[in-house]
Amino acid sequence: MQVSMSELRHRISILRPVMDTDDEGNILAQTTQKVGKAWALVLPFAAKISDGYAEKVQEVDYRIVIRYRTDVRVTDRIRWDGKTLIPIAPPYPLGGKKQWLVIECRELVEDG
Repeated sequence: MQVSMSELRHRISILRPVMDTDDEGNILAQTTQKVGKAWALVLPFAAKISDGYAEKVQEVDYRIVIRYRTDVRVTDRIRWDGKTLIPIAPPYPLGGKKQWLVIECRELVEDG
């Protein structure tokens, strides 16, 4: 897969969960802090629809390509186009070269 700078047309935000704990380590509050923004190529690459007895859950997977950076963690969240995406695998360099970073994410959409 080849990527050029002109294909990075989507603006994403990288959010990191932050937990406030007490002296015993109990979680008091969980918030997110913005780590940064990036131009990205966002590609939906898989969708799964499962019908259960109580609810219908749609899972959409995305492959996001950004310029290579070392501060993206698998625990981070990606905010794009009003959606919150959760990484499903550690980010990896495209083709093993430190030019592009690939983040594979999942969006959970629950119909009420």
